[in-house]
Amino acid sequence: MKRKELENWLNEYLSVNAVSDYLPNGLQVEGKEEIENILTAVSINLDVVHEAVRENADAVIVHHGMFWQNEERTVRGYRRARMDVLLRNNINLFAFHLPLDMHPEISHNRLILEHIGADSITGMQNKKEFEFGLKGTFLPAIGFQELVRRINESLNTEARYFHYGKRQVDSIVVVSGAGRNLIDKIPMIEVDAYLTGDAAESTQYIAKEERINYIYAGHYNTEKPGIIELGRVISEKFHLNVRFFDCGSLL
Repeated sequence: MKRKELENWLNEYLSVNAVSDYLPNGLQVEGKEEIENILTAVSINLDVVHEAVRENADAVIVHHGMFWQNEERTVRGYRRARMDVLLRNNINLFAFHLPLDMHPEISHNRLILEHIGADSITGMQNKKEFEFGLKGTFLPAIGFQELVRRINESLNTEARYFHYGKRQVDSIVVVSGAGRNLIDKIPMIEVDAYLTGDAAESTQYIAKEERINYIYAGHYNTEKPGIIELGRVISEKFHLNVRFFDCGSLL
């Protein structure tokens, strides 16, 4: 398909113009006009770019792209290296951050809750701090260790946690990625567990003192589901070759 056709569909499907973000969503680096092979990944990095070359990809689609606000605005160092390979090989780079986080069908949070067997999923629109999060409920409640097992199985990881709350969990809020700073708000929303990507040095103390079940499975791991599903949707709709490149992360 034509690059412009894919670009227009992605921008519409992900409601790019409706979201204010910290980076330019959409086409970030222009490459060849005809697109047949696509590589998806969580974040742009040189490993992803080299894999795209090996796979003869015409486009790379990521969740975390380049050109973030408040970052260096010169193309040098690692940015130059990435750009050099992309441009020499005529590869398009698309990035979708908050539009993917907030998508009503394929957001990371929704997919995680679906995969761990939540019986109902609701938004948190009435809680501004959790506008990117979703709440899931279990009927009947499940044991905390069973919840962790389901998370690990869903995300193919070994989540870490602070188990200071209830042993039986009937509600959980999920905020993928960097949700550590919301721990102060957890006691106010009356849920039995909180799942996010990361933790701060103080997280354990707050979880203990507030009796919170706090689970963190990695920023990278909690933000794989949406980009993988986006690739599947593209492949099914346009009959393109799409592959997810799992380069892994310790964070």
